[in-house]
Amino acid sequence: MPSTADLPFLIRLLDDQDPAVQPVIEQQFSEFGGDISQDLAALGIQIPGAEQKRLMRFLAPGRRATLRDEWLIPTGGAAALEDDWEGFESILRQLSDFLHDGITLRPSLSDSLDMLTDEIRNDLPAPTADELRLWLFKERSFKGVGANADAEKNFDLCRVVDSKEGNPTSLGFLYILLAHRLGAQVEGCNYPGHFLTIIQSEGSAYLVDCFHSGRRFKIDSLLSAHPEISEKARMAVSAPSHLGIILVRYITELHHTLAGSGRAEDAKLFKKLLSTL
Repeated sequence: MPSTADLPFLIRLLDDQDPAVQPVIEQQFSEFGGDISQDLAALGIQIPGAEQKRLMRFLAPGRRATLRDEWLIPTGGAAALEDDWEGFESILRQLSDFLHDGITLRPSLSDSLDMLTDEIRNDLPAPTADELRLWLFKERSFKGVGANADAEKNFDLCRVVDSKEGNPTSLGFLYILLAHRLGAQVEGCNYPGHFLTIIQSEGSAYLVDCFHSGRRFKIDSLLSAHPEISEKARMAVSAPSHLGIILVRYITELHHTLAGSGRAEDAKLFKKLLSTL
């Protein structure tokens, strides 16, 4: 197995076009577990832009193997995660690590959430769910991406924290995770086609659309004004979904994205992960 000391030599060979060399280099990088960001930082190595895509491709099998080997679901699958916040966040951390490029140095998902939580507490020591909504989506301008919302990078919660952009599901998950840390209650709404969240404010239940700048809708008024809403949609907005259910949605959406972008091996792995839930 290669060691950190081998990295400078292996990286110098990234642009070697010898057909006999490339498979060997790919095999060597696959044994690093998919992430060499800490090692690169420790060695002070910068990867030229032209070589980053090749290195990311070489690291991908290692991240796939790491996710497969570390995947742990309680007996009972998704149902067992109903109130298991620790298990829920642990799985999201694994998925965020999988979606990482393996090159860029960044905090773990838990550390990213902790730092953002501390920032919120400086302004709002004990926010309500609605106060958190306003802070996150109005004051700090977290929002939906302008294009390609279903791209793999937009499911990466660490990247969402850094860029302040995401898709409906990743932004909703961020809101839910931060609320839990801050003692507020934000729940998932498994609305067909567009993930939403549910909060209580001033005695009324509201839907919050995190993708569209956190705008909110009173649920009773929405249902009354739109009798054409399908029964499935009515059921979704009338009862929040527990952690296991929304996790299945997140992984299902990610599986569709991977399959649609031609990442067959990754899509196959996520189909297997879904079977455990």
